[in-house]
Amino acid sequence: MRHPSADALRYLAAFATIVVGAVHLQQYGDFIADVPTIGVLFVLNALAAGFAAILLATRHATLGALSGIALSAGALASLVISMTDAGLFGYTEPAFRSATVVAVAAEAAAIVLLLGYLAARRRAAPKRLDRAERERVVLTRTA
Repeated sequence: MRHPSADALRYLAAFATIVVGAVHLQQYGDFIADVPTIGVLFVLNALAAGFAAILLATRHATLGALSGIALSAGALASLVISMTDAGLFGYTEPAFRSATVVAVAAEAAAIVLLLGYLAARRRAAPKRLDRAERERVVLTRTA
């Protein structure tokens, strides 16, 4: 069963996920391309964000939601690690730039929206009957 609020959350989350990927792609083109390993991870993030957004727009939205949550949570964790003295794969985030703020906001929004989508979808799903309940329904219909 489709639920309008679940669909709204799903499409907003797809947009937030696209923003996540777009920021990573923009930063790759700006200066991250020259950073070993991190540059490749930024491109992979952008590709994965696009893939998750496509899944969110199809009948595979649950897989897209789970992918989007993992992608955004992983990106946030990577950012936190890159801001430590050790950095991430030797890369230390130089500052909390405007692109970083946009990425963090989009990643946080994507996680919240995707969790909301999964919860709304679960609430809208028809109740599953256990075996005894199914037998009772069948017996009452045949009587």
